[in-house]
This record gives sequence, C-alpha cells and structure tokens, in this order.
Amino acid sequence: MNTRERRDPTRGWGFVLLGGFSAIPPLCTDIYTPSLPDVAAELTAPASGVQLTLTAFMVGLALGQLIIGTVSDALGRRRLMLAGGAVTVLATIGCAVAPGITVLVICRILQGLAGAAGVVLARAIIADCTSGPRTAKLLGVLQVVVGVAPVIAPLIGALLAQAFGWRGVFWTIAAIMALLTAIASFSLPETLPAQRRRPVGFRATMGSLGTVLSRRGFVGYLLTFITAFGAFFSYVSAGSFVLRVQHGFSTIGFGLWYAFGALCMTLSALAAAHWAGKVPHDRMIAFGVFGVFLGSVAIFVSTRIDTPLWLLLPGCALLTTSMGQIIANCTAQALSYTRDLSGSGSAVLGAGQFFTAALVAPLVGLGGDMDPHPLGIAVLICSTASVCVYWLLARPTPAAAE
Repeated sequence: MNTRERRDPTRGWGFVLLGGFSAIPPLCTDIYTPSLPDVAAELTAPASGVQLTLTAFMVGLALGQLIIGTVSDALGRRRLMLAGGAVTVLATIGCAVAPGITVLVICRILQGLAGAAGVVLARAIIADCTSGPRTAKLLGVLQVVVGVAPVIAPLIGALLAQAFGWRGVFWTIAAIMALLTAIASFSLPETLPAQRRRPVGFRATMGSLGTVLSRRGFVGYLLTFITAFGAFFSYVSAGSFVLRVQHGFSTIGFGLWYAFGALCMTLSALAAAHWAGKVPHDRMIAFGVFGVFLGSVAIFVSTRIDTPLWLLLPGCALLTTSMGQIIANCTAQALSYTRDLSGSGSAVLGAGQFFTAALVAPLVGLGGDMDPHPLGIAVLICSTASVCVYWLLARPTPAAAE
C-alpha cells in the first residue's frame, strides 16, 4: 500500500481540506448575494431573473449530489472530487464573464452540479474512514464550518463587490476552488478500495439508490432530518420579509440577527460534536426535534397575533439552535445504515436537504411580503412531521451499521 493510500484524510490538514469543499454552498451563495442588485443593473435583468441564479445553483447542487454521490460508490471518491473541482472552476469563470442573465443562470446550474462533488464526497469520505462517535464528531465539526461561513461570507462578498465588482466575486470563488482542487490533487487519497466498489452502470446506480431507500433506519433519519430542515429553511426564506418589511429591521440589524442565529447553531453543533460518544445520538436528536417543534409552535402562534417580537424571536432562536443537534447526529445515524454504500447514502441526504429547500422557499412567499401566515403554517407542518417520523421510523430502531 503506497503513502497516498495510507494517509487518513479525516485528520489534520486533510480534514481542513474536506471542510473547504463542504463550504462550497455558502461560498457560492452567501458571498454572492450582496452583489445581486449590481448584477441586475449591469445585465439589465429583472429581480426575478437574478433570483433565479440562486435557485439554479441550489437545484444543481441537489441533482449533483444525487448523481455524483451514487456514482462514487462505483468509481471511487478521489477522481470525482478532482473532476468536480475542475468543472466548478470552469463554471465559475463562466459566471465571471457571462454577457447576460441567461448565460449566468446556465453557468450557475453547472457550478452547482459540479460543486456538489465536494459536499457529498466529503461526507462519504468521512463515512469510509470512521465509525461510531468519531463520525458524528467530524460531521459536527463540518457543520460548524458550514454554519460559520454564512456569517462572514456576506461581509467578504460586500467588500469584494465594492472593490472589484460582482464579476470580481466570481473570480475570487474560482481562485479558491482552483486552490482547493490543486491541493486535493496532491494530498487526497482514495478512500474506497476497489473490492468495496459497486458495478458501474445506470441499472447498478439505480439499484444502489433503491437499496439505500429500502433500509428503514436510514429512511427514518433521512426524513427526520429533511422535515426539520424544511422548518428551518422556511424561517430562513421568509425571515427577512417578516423582520425587515413588517418590523422595520435595517439591513445591518437583520444581518446581526442572522449572524446571532448562525452563532447559536454553530455553538449547538460544537456541543453535539463534544458530546459524541458521551451522550447517545438519539438523545441529542430527540432534544433537537423537540426544540424545533417548540420553536415552530412559538413562530406559528406569533403569526396568528401580529408577530410580536417577544414571541417570534425566541421561537426563531430555539428553532435555529435545535438544528445544530439534528444535522450531524441524523447524518451520522443515517450513514451508519449505508456503510457499504456511503456515497449513495450521502447523495440521498444531500439531495433531500436541498430539494426540500427549493420546495419550501416559494411556498412561504405565497402570501406576499406582508403576510406571515404561510411561514407559521410551514414551520408547524414541517416540525410536526419531523416529530412523527422520528418517533415512528427512526427512534424505535437502534442504529447499527450494515
């Protein structure tokens, strides 16, 4: 076995590299959002067209995880990680030089499809190399990376846009992705041995997905996670309208509140990582699911009585904090059922998360800028579903690796 094969990518700088690839979604979204008005002005595009560049990336990210994660169970992780990084660089350069909104949307889809490799394969590599509490601990640390990035990315994006324009933002993303890919080409080992790989082909790929979805424990934790995430993303999607339009929060004021929420989730995820191996995963998940439900009830009630801040804000904070207990623990428990198909398991988890985000975002806006009721209904339905799914499908089944 050569040096590259012996190296453990979940330790030291190897794990830092995985964290960098996991931060692709906030890197490509939050660092870009301050530039949206500039994009609309330069490309003479309507606001809806510019918003489509965000949706296009999210859809590409969901589809890319589903495809790349599953295929990696046949082809291995390393080559797909490197290919995904290289295509992401090219797609990002396409965004930087896009002459119109149509080209920008197409390049954003490609950016999401290719960028999904880093996100889905980072989880699969951790599942390949670890088990038990260490898996949950490392996934929790990755969640901290993903949680901190949205706090600092908008500020960095605003500074870049002011100094170099919105195209400069994409050139910066391309440079970062090129650096990550170059480092990975020298240091990232293959973590899926040839003897553990699945046959190549469409039928084999669909069979892997079918096998993953036939495992009751995996499905239980998957649905617990994505329904709770649906409640969380409903708040993320509609929160700015409720707080800024209805309550007059300034841009800075809302940014500070958003940063506070990200900090709460980050600290909660850090606590979950610290408790891994000391507190049962299911106890932390139960705590998180119950917290999401209580926070959603508070938000729902507030939307029925003119959204008083004394009730709305604590509900949002509780929901956000509780998600820090759910994401890493549910992911670790779900992947414990798919050790023989880590790529496919990671793919379904990632695709489910981002398809849920794409679904709930337009639903909470059905009532317009001044109607908070869709938000209250969405968070209550999603959080109630999460409680029911967890107790009926996930909790009764002890997590055990296949």
